[in-house]
Amino acid sequence: MDIQTKTDRKLQKEINELREELYFLKAIKDIDNHKRKQLEHELEIAKEKITTIGKIEKAQESDKLKSAFLSNISHEIRTPMNGILGFANLLKEPGLTGEQQQEYIRLLNESGERMLNLINDLVDISKIEAGLMAVEIVELDINEQIEYVYSSFKPEVEQKGLQFTFKTIISVKEAMLKTDRDKVITILTNLIKNAIKYTNLGAIEFGYTIVSSGTLEFFVKDTGIGIPKSRQEAIFERFFHSDIFNKKAYQGVGLGLSITKVYVEMLGGKIWVESEEGKGSIFYFSLPYVA
Repeated sequence: MDIQTKTDRKLQKEINELREELYFLKAIKDIDNHKRKQLEHELEIAKEKITTIGKIEKAQESDKLKSAFLSNISHEIRTPMNGILGFANLLKEPGLTGEQQQEYIRLLNESGERMLNLINDLVDISKIEAGLMAVEIVELDINEQIEYVYSSFKPEVEQKGLQFTFKTIISVKEAMLKTDRDKVITILTNLIKNAIKYTNLGAIEFGYTIVSSGTLEFFVKDTGIGIPKSRQEAIFERFFHSDIFNKKAYQGVGLGLSITKVYVEMLGGKIWVESEEGKGSIFYFSLPYVA
C-alpha cells in the first residue's frame, strides 16, 4: 500500500506540474494574442493616419491647382469680355474710317472666338468629369481630315510668318479609319493651336506614320519655345497650365491638353511629348488602325 501510495503521489505531482506548465503556456499564449491584437490595432491606426495625411496632402495640392486654375480662368474670362465690350463701344464712335471699323470688327471677332473656345473647353471638361462624354465611332478618310485641318489653320499660321506642312502616307483606298471624327479633329486642333501659340519663328508640321499593322502614330511638330523637362508630364493634368505660375504666361487656361489626353485614351490610344527648351516640341499620339 505504501508503494502504491508513493506512486500515486508521484503521478499526481507530475500531473500537477504538467497542469501548471499548461496553465503557464496558455497564459503566455493569451498574453501573446493580446499583444498581437494590440499591435494589429496600433498598425491599423497608423495606416489610417498615413491614409488621412495622404488625403489631406492630395486635397491641399488639388486646392492649390484649382486656385491657380480659377485665378487664371477669371483672367481669361475678363480679357475677352473687356475686348468685346471695348471694341463694341469703339464702333459707336462717329467719324470712324472704313479701315478702323474693319480693324475693330476683326478684334471683336477674335475676342468672341477666344471666349467661345474657353466655354467649349469648360463644357467638355465638365462632361468628362461627370462621365457624360461618349464615343461615336464612324468610318472616316483620315487623309481628308488631315487636309481639312490644314486648310483651317493655313491662313492663321501663314499670317504669323510660319511655314506650315502636313504629311500623309496611306493611299486613298486604305485611308479609312474607324474612330470618332469629332474627337480626332479636336485632338489635332488643340495640338496645332498650342504649336501656333508657342511658336514665333520657324515651322509647324503635322501628320501621321504607320508604326505597326494596327497603329497609326500622329505627330504635331513645332520650332517654338519648348517645354521644361520638369513639366512635360504635368502639362497633361487637369487644372494645370505650363506657365500658370509665370507672370508672363501665355493666354489659355491649360484645359486643352488635358481634354486631348482624355480623348486620345477614349479612342484607345496614348499621347506623349518630346521637347527641348528653345528648340521646340513634338507631340505624338497613337490610334488603332485596321487597313
